[in-house]
Amino acid sequence: MIVVVAYDITDDRRREDVAMLLSGYGPRVQLSVFECELRSVEELRQLKAEIRARIDTLEDQVRLYPTSEQSFAERAIIGARVVEERADYWIVR
Repeated sequence: MIVVVAYDITDDRRREDVAMLLSGYGPRVQLSVFECELRSVEELRQLKAEIRARIDTLEDQVRLYPTSEQSFAERAIIGARVVEERADYWIVR
């Protein structure tokens, strides 16, 4: 199943932690939106628990939208902009 995950997280560290978690499940398609591929309802439960453990539930919000294969295949993408993943690097002298 594909689950679209959108978030509004106020703290940079928490936001980066959630983005890193989600990047293990699927691509980032907008700055705060991922399309996550999950194998089972149990994996969805686990993802929800991992997100809950990483956010402040009084300040942040994460929305998960499970989709069927059919409804996901019918999605419309308008525009060609691609979100580039931030590449961290070190400069050593």
